[in-house]
Amino acid sequence: MTRTLLLVLHISAVAGWLGANFVQLVLSPRFAKGLTESAAAWTRQTIWLGQRYYGPVGAVVGVTGVLLVFDGDWSWSSGFVWVGVVAFVIGATLGVAVFGPLAERRATALESGAGAGAGPARIQSRIIGFALVDTAVITVALAAMVHKWQA
Repeated sequence: MTRTLLLVLHISAVAGWLGANFVQLVLSPRFAKGLTESAAAWTRQTIWLGQRYYGPVGAVVGVTGVLLVFDGDWSWSSGFVWVGVVAFVIGATLGVAVFGPLAERRATALESGAGAGAGPARIQSRIIGFALVDTAVITVALAAMVHKWQA
């Protein structure tokens, strides 16, 4: 029962992380083409996601992942476990070092009257590029978990 609950929480948190990434990848370009005020508001909401959503979701992914290793048949020597750890570290690093600072710069530029010109557009392009990397890393980790690489 405990293992099932941990696995459900782990999978749900990964789905929350991946789902939020997909929503942002789909909606961000649409907001970028709209009114400057809308683009700035959307960017502020993505900042909120980084500050209030991804942290708790990541914590659930991390804690349940560790507990699943301790509770079950898997070990730290399993390849798929380390793929998950690397994905977790990459996601956290990108969130803190890339997404947060870039989104703040973009929001500030939009709110200062720069409009959706070259500066904010370049920043948005960088954010999308890194978001694609983050999403790809999570997807590879998901494949590793499903197929239990080097279990």
